[in-house]
Amino acid sequence: MIQKCLLWIIILGFVILVIPISLEACPACKELDEPIAKGFNWSVLFMMAMPFTVFAAVGGTVFYHFKRGNLNKDI
Repeated sequence: MIQKCLLWIIILGFVILVIPISLEACPACKELDEPIAKGFNWSVLFMMAMPFTVFAAVGGTVFYHFKRGNLNKDI
């Protein structure tokens, strides 16, 4: 029982010491003039735009084939 408690205290102490170091690695926590932060911001913009791009491509393809199919029926 005491060994488990001691193990958890050591793990908790290690996590408390490691978390501030990993938080400093976050690009959003740094100045925006750094290249990593600019790259991070651009990657977020691309990730936000990707679903709209995919839906527009699929929707445009479906619309194109639908219109093309209707033109062939009239002839």
